Amino acid sequence: MAASATEDQDVSPPSSKGTEVATALHLWPEEFREGWDRPASRLFLPALAAAALGTVATVRITIRGTGIAATVTGPVVAARRIGSSALVPGVFLSLEGRGFSAADYLERVSRGQPVDFNERDPRYAVSWRVALSDDRGRFWATTVNVSQEGCLVTWPGPVLSVGSALRLKTRSLFGPTLTASVCWAGGPGAHRNSAGLRLRIDGRAGRRWRSAVERAAQSGAPLV
Repeated sequence: MAASATEDQDVSPPSSKGTEVATALHLWPEEFREGWDRPASRLFLPALAAAALGTVATVRITIRGTGIAATVTGPVVAARRIGSSALVPGVFLSLEGRGFSAADYLERVSRGQPVDFNERDPRYAVSWRVALSDDRGRFWATTVNVSQEGCLVTWPGPVLSVGSALRLKTRSLFGPTLTASVCWAGGPGAHRNSAGLRLRIDGRAGRRWRSAVERAAQSGAPLV
């Protein structure tokens, strides 16, 4: 049964439209299906219970037992602040466009139905030098793969945490700076850290990023 947002909500803090948060979850198949209300385009997630209404959440969801994951993005439209033995705290996201498609994809995965791994945005193996910065300063990273909406990067340090906000820039691709959020982060491997970044694709910088990805695809960059 799909989760309902009508009876189990605690008082929510004021709307925080424009604020963004990100996290990663591993859900059992039945746990995902219980939270996905397809007719209402709403998804309950047992996380981010403190997020204010209007917050845009980006959540990387892996279906346990399958190893398959997808990223959903949408605003928080309701929240359950206080849980119980039967109802866990969490938030309800309203999903449209890519977010809705990702949830539909994960539902098929959770039911064991055949899926096409290429339903996600194509990712191309491209190595670009990018400057990342946050409130601690700037450091250089290298992309492992890129898509129209984000990228996977590696760097020597510092450690990043899921949900942290970054700024991304590279003079060879575009002048203006793109804002990004960390969807997932891995520990050091071979003395390097890695993270999946979701980019806010808007304005001139966003257009130039997408153009650069298109050029990489046309030049024969391999799909990953």
